[in-house]
Amino acid sequence: MVEQLDNKKIVAGRLIHVKNTFKPKFSNAKNEYIAVWVEDANGKNERCLLFTERELKVAEQRTKNNPEDLTKKGKLTDLLD
Repeated sequence: MVEQLDNKKIVAGRLIHVKNTFKPKFSNAKNEYIAVWVEDANGKNERCLLFTERELKVAEQRTKNNPEDLTKKGKLTDLLD
């Protein structure tokens, strides 16, 4: 389901499906993307990243293949999410 960002509360780390609002004719660009807001570990340099479904699946597979590299979330952080 594609959602409009204007109607959503934007939260860091939450994936939101968004429409490609300026897709030129005869373009191989996707009709929609998945947006996620992230920031550096120090809480600075906040930015929005766009992914395709395929790019997320590749990242999920990389996660499954490398569980030893995953970061751990603290209990307090988990409660505040």
